[in-house]
Order: sequence, then structure tokens, then C-alpha cells
Amino acid sequence: MNRRTFLKGAALSGFAAACPRGALALQDDGAGRFQEMIPEQAEAVRKGLDFLARSQRTSGAVGTKAPVAFTSLAGLAFMAGGSTPTRGPYSENVYKALDFIMRCVSRQGYINEGGAGGHREMGGSGMHGHGYALLFLAELYGMCGELQGELANEGIKDVIQRAVKVTEFSQDPNGGWLYDPRPQGHEGSVTVTQVQALRAARNAGISIEQKVIDKGISYIRRSTTADGNIQYQLGGQGWGIRPSLTAAGACVYAYYGLYDDPMAAKCMRALYRHIANPRSNRWAGHHYYAAFYAAQACFFMKRRDAAYWTTGYDRLRKELLAAQDRRSGAWKMDPGGKDWYDESFYTSCATLVLQIPYRYLPIFQD
Repeated sequence: MNRRTFLKGAALSGFAAACPRGALALQDDGAGRFQEMIPEQAEAVRKGLDFLARSQRTSGAVGTKAPVAFTSLAGLAFMAGGSTPTRGPYSENVYKALDFIMRCVSRQGYINEGGAGGHREMGGSGMHGHGYALLFLAELYGMCGELQGELANEGIKDVIQRAVKVTEFSQDPNGGWLYDPRPQGHEGSVTVTQVQALRAARNAGISIEQKVIDKGISYIRRSTTADGNIQYQLGGQGWGIRPSLTAAGACVYAYYGLYDDPMAAKCMRALYRHIANPRSNRWAGHHYYAAFYAAQACFFMKRRDAAYWTTGYDRLRKELLAAQDRRSGAWKMDPGGKDWYDESFYTSCATLVLQIPYRYLPIFQD
């Protein structure tokens, strides 16, 4: 079975099966105050996804600086509203994104634009992109379930399995990952993408070496400082403490259900302090990246404290709604004053955050 045969045959056995019951309902905190989805939020999502759809090139790629990473995040954003390669208002966009990502898979399973692949290579997503692409494929596989007709899931499943092997191989002995697919070096942001992707793949039924996950969680745990923040790199080297990585680290704890873990609780309290900080530059120029992870951490950690969701998420949501360019539907320069990436990245992150209450993506289900 070739790639295009798989793409043309991908379908839900029943679209309703992918939709958690009550996912679109307005939910509150029991006192009628907090609504998970408000009308202006839904409208902002629609405009944002329309912008991403207009931005997608004929190749299926979205974004220019790191197409594998940005296309994967855009594909996830389309799927977070319920679209799949064959169903929903953005089905064509998911299809094209999947087609592009599948064309970027090497024989070994590394998902990259095709060049040298390093983080610093022009146009290369590196292991960041590999992690986001693996997350995208695993979420699509988990969301669509069995395929209709004579097709089975071996096509995409095989890609996911090979991509997982690349991630497993590339883990540094310290438990982290770095920019290239080799087991040498480590830093927090790449590590988070791999750990999240592995969790999504495992949720979709893919076999993962438990020791790899354990070492990845251990890396985040050992990177957590006494005040709950996350270091950029284990050992305190590099750029030191990054609030955006505190958001990502809290998300790792949450992904693996460590709600009552003392280190997770400490990290979440640190994250909540950053969320409550009124300064626009509190995320050190990585606002949308931080919001993507912080919102997910708030969503899951509400099991420990409902305020993380009803207050923390609400604050993040208000900031995102205020930052959108209402004419284009895009989220543009980072509120912190730095333009690290591009509008497709910012818009994908923002629309993903705003669609968490829909609970369509498996990673957004509690």
C-alpha cells in the first residue's frame, strides 16, 4: 500500500465516534461563572483556522522557517475542531498537511524537510519538527480509528513506529534530547516535544520502550529547580531558567498523570505564578509557545486545583483573544516583543489553546 492510497482511503468509521459526548457544550465550574467555550472564542478559532487554511501552500506545507514543525501544528489545529482527512470543514487542509508530512519521512523514520536536518540548518525543523510531526500522526491515528474499506492502518502505523524508533535512539544518556537525531546532547524544549509525542503514540496503541519514557520524565524532574521552574538544560548550562519551559515541564508532569507528585505540584505552582504575572514579557519572548503548554497543564492539573483551569486558563484565553488580528484572523508578533517564528506558528498555538474545551484531540481529553 502506498502513501497516496492510504491518504485517499483514510476515513472515520463514524465521525460521531471521534467526538466525546458533550464536547461542544458550554461547561462551567458548578457556580455558573466559568464557561469553557464562549462565543467570541469560537469566532476567534474560526478566523484563525481560516487564516491557516489560506496560508497553506499547494504542497500542503504551512510556514516557511520550519515547515515540518509548523505544518504539524497547523494540522493539529484543524483536527482540534473535529476535522479529519475526509470529514469536517478543514478536511482538505488536514489531508494536504498529512500528505506533506508523509513525504518528509525518511527511510529510517526521521521526519524532516530533507536537508541535513539540524536545528540550525536553513529551513530545517530538526528534532523539534520530528516530535511535532510524530504527535500529529499519532493524534490522527488515534482520532480516526479503523479505516473503512479494504485498507488497514499499516501505512501510517508503520510511519509512527519508525518515527518512535528514531526518538528512542536519539535519547541522550541523561534522558533528554537535542536538535539532531543522535544520542548526544540534551535541552528542555526538544525533550518536551519527544515526551509528548511518545505519550500520544502510546495512547494510540504504539509500543514504546518504558525506560525511554522513564528517563524523559526523570530529565524533566531533575531539571525542576527548588522554586518549581524548569531549567533550559540539565545542569544549569545554556540559558538557565525559562518560564516558557516551566509551562512545558508542567505539561509533561500532567501528560503522565503525575497530579499529586510533589515535584509536579511545585512546578505547577511556579507556572501559575507566571500566568498571574501581568507583565507581557513574562514568557521571555515565547508567549504562544508558553500558552500552548500552559493551557494544557491547567486543563489536566484542574484535578489538583480547579482554579488552574477556571482562573489560569481563563487568563490565558483572554490574552489570546485580545492579541488576535481580527481582520486577518492571525496571531502576529509575540506580545513579548520578539518575532521568533511566524504567524502560522503563533496562530496554530493560539487556536489549539482555544479549542482545548472541544476535547476532539486525544491529548485534549480528560
